[in-house]
Amino acid sequence: MTESWWFLGPSVQAFVGSYIAPLVPKFRSENKAVAAEKESAALVTSAEQKPAQTIESEEEKKEKAKQLLQTQREKIIARVSVDNRTRALVKGLQKVTDVKLLTVRVEELSFHLLEFPETRGVAIKASVLPTLLRLRQAKDLPLQSAVREALAVVGYTDPVKGRGIRVLAIDGGGTRGLLALQTLNKLETLTGKRVHELFDYICGVSTGAILAFMLGIFQIPLEECEQMYRKLGTDVFKQNVIVGTVKMGWSHAFYDSEIWENILKERMGERSMIESARDPQCPKVSAVSTIVNRGLPLKAHVFRNYRLMPGTRSHYLGDCKHKMWQAIRASSAAPGYFQEFVLGKDLHQDGGLLINNPTALAIHECKNLWPNTPLQCVLSLGTGRYEEGGKNSATYTSLKTKLSHVISSATDTEEVHTMLDALLPQDTYFRFNPYMSEDIPLNESRIEKLNFLKSEAETYLERNEAKLKKAARVLGQEKGPIQRGAEWVKLKADMYEGLPFLSKL
Repeated sequence: MTESWWFLGPSVQAFVGSYIAPLVPKFRSENKAVAAEKESAALVTSAEQKPAQTIESEEEKKEKAKQLLQTQREKIIARVSVDNRTRALVKGLQKVTDVKLLTVRVEELSFHLLEFPETRGVAIKASVLPTLLRLRQAKDLPLQSAVREALAVVGYTDPVKGRGIRVLAIDGGGTRGLLALQTLNKLETLTGKRVHELFDYICGVSTGAILAFMLGIFQIPLEECEQMYRKLGTDVFKQNVIVGTVKMGWSHAFYDSEIWENILKERMGERSMIESARDPQCPKVSAVSTIVNRGLPLKAHVFRNYRLMPGTRSHYLGDCKHKMWQAIRASSAAPGYFQEFVLGKDLHQDGGLLINNPTALAIHECKNLWPNTPLQCVLSLGTGRYEEGGKNSATYTSLKTKLSHVISSATDTEEVHTMLDALLPQDTYFRFNPYMSEDIPLNESRIEKLNFLKSEAETYLERNEAKLKKAARVLGQEKGPIQRGAEWVKLKADMYEGLPFLSKL
C-alpha cells in the first residue's frame, strides 16, 4: 500500500498544481500595493547588508583558496614522498649483495608497487627492469621467485614459449565443464605436453575459470582434475529443494554460498593472484566476472595474475591484487545459484552474464601483453549446446519459454565463435563445443548424468578427430633459431639498458 501511494505522489502534486491552485486566486496573487511595499523593503535591506556580505564573501573565498592550496601542497608532498620511496627501494636493490636481504628488499618493492601502482613509471625510469632482470640470474630460488613476482607487478612480460601466442579460453557452464576436460585430455595425449606447457594464456568464465586455475596455476593432472571436479559438483550442488526455495526468497541464491566460499578457501588458500607469477612454469591466467552495481551497461572485470606495462590500457577493468578464491567466487556467482559477491565497492556476479565465451577478451589481453607477437593458436572450448526443436506457434508462447530464450540469447557463445572464425587467420582458431542429445542443467551432480556428459564428449571428439589433430600440430610448432636469437639479444639489451654488453663478448 505504501509503495503504491509513493508512486502516486507526482500525480497528486500535478493535480493540486493544475486544478486546485487556480480555484484559489488569493494564494496566487496579492494586493499590488502590499507587494510593492514588500519589494521596496527587501531592496533597502539588501542594500544595507551588501557591504557586510561582500566582505564576508571575500574572506570566505580567501579561506577556501588557502585550504585548497594547502590540500594541493599536501598531495604534492605525499606524491613526492611516494616517488622518492620508490626510487630509494630500486636503488636499495643495486647496493646490496646479501641474498636474504636482497629477497626481503625485492618483496618490499613488490608490496610498494602493488599499493601505489602509479609509481611504476618512476620505478622504470629508475632502472628497475634491468636491475630485476640481472637479479633473476641468481641461483638462489627464493630470490628468483621474488624477482619474478616483482617483474610481473611492474608489468614486464617474458616472450611466449612457442612460435607465437597460444591461447586457451573456456566458457562457463557449471558441471558441464567436464566436456572441456575431455578435449584437453585428447590434446595432452596428442602433444605429449601438459596444459600449462601448451599455452601462454588461459582465460575462463565461471566453471571455465575453475578449470583455468586448476590447470594453469595449480597444474593439477587432468585425471585428478576430473575427480576433483566431480566431487566439487557433488559437494556444492547438494541442496534440499524446500531449503533451496526458502533460501531463494531471502538471498536470491538456491545453494549455500558460504559452503562454496569455504571450499574455495580450503582448496586455494589465501594466496593472491600475482603470487602465482613466482612459478616460472605458470602461464598468464585470468578469470572474468560481471560488475553489476556501476550502472548500465554492465562491466566485465578481469582477475589477472599479471599487470600490463605502464601506458598500456585494457578495455576491461581488473587487477592482480585480489586473492585466487575471491576471483573464482566472483566469476561463478551465477544469479539464482549463488549470492552476488561483494569485493571492495563492487558487486560481482557470474562473468557469463556479460561474456560467457571469453575468447575475444583473451585475445585482446594477449595483444596487450605481447603486442608484436602474432597469434599461433587460439583454442576455444565450449561446455556443450543443446538445440531444442520447439513448437512453432505464432499465437502463444509461455512466459517461461520467453524468459528461457532471453537468457539463452544473453549467454550465447556461438556469436563470438562466428565472428572470430571469420576474422582470425586460417589454421589459427579452433573451437570445440559438443552438441548434446539431452539438455543437461548447469548444476547436474548425478553420477550417471556426468558419465553421460563424458560419453557425449568422446563421441563428438571422434567425429572431429582430424580437426583435433590439426590443433595439436599447430600448438606444437616451436621457435626457429632466428626468433630465439632475436629474443636473446632483446633480453640482454633489457638487462644492460641497450647493447653495451656486446663489447664485453
